[in-house]
Amino acid sequence: MHSILDQIQLKYQTLSKTEKKIADYVIHHNKTLLNIHIQELADKINVSISTITRFCKKIGASSFVEFKILLRDAVKQTDETHDAIDAVDQIYHSVIKSTNSLTNIHDFETACNWIFEAKSIHIYGIGSSGLSAQELKLRLARMGLFVDTHTDSHAMIINASILTSQDVIIAISSSGQTKEIIDGIQIAKQQDAKIIAITNYSETSLAKNSDLILYTSSIQTYRDNGFMNSQLSILYSLDILSMMLLLNQDALNKSNKTLKAINEYKKI
Repeated sequence: MHSILDQIQLKYQTLSKTEKKIADYVIHHNKTLLNIHIQELADKINVSISTITRFCKKIGASSFVEFKILLRDAVKQTDETHDAIDAVDQIYHSVIKSTNSLTNIHDFETACNWIFEAKSIHIYGIGSSGLSAQELKLRLARMGLFVDTHTDSHAMIINASILTSQDVIIAISSSGQTKEIIDGIQIAKQQDAKIIAITNYSETSLAKNSDLILYTSSIQTYRDNGFMNSQLSILYSLDILSMMLLLNQDALNKSNKTLKAINEYKKI
């Protein structure tokens, strides 16, 4: 079940500029809001009470009082620490837990079925997401699947224009608003290719143009602490997807075969 903080993440891109201001404050100061009055919050971030009430309803709470109750249940109690090892450990646990709450195992099962049934698999990603795309390509290739990665706009457009209903695109974008990827999948949809999105947000251009969405947790909460790994929740989801794919005996056999070949090559 999604927590109220998960709902804020999923709905973030649908919020107005002022509502995003509230969302950002809640994300970064959620532990200090548990006993706050609505007027006090309005004064702190310079918005109206009616805007806060509208924000609460947009993210699934009927009132500010219900919002605080849901927030209390969602807030993750962690110990303050100045030790980098402990801090990163806490962040990893928090991001993984949040991603788990967004994960629907049936969607992963559907993704696995589509991947195995596809004539070819094409993974789209830009920047850091392009690195995740390359990692997934290596994993799928080791399973004997016909897969390629596309990490620039021209490559995506060229690839998307020649796909068919037998092909699958896995589009990786934390924001769900990466223009190059959206342009590519819109062309691919015209060719009836299946689109699997790996993203943080619902109701974005990426989400609206995808046939299946694997949601991941945003690290926005932790950026102020200097946390850099924007791909953590994405890689975690790729691990889940990879493990489920390897439940297929043929994929597992081919993966083991390629691993053996690599090990033998290293001995040369």
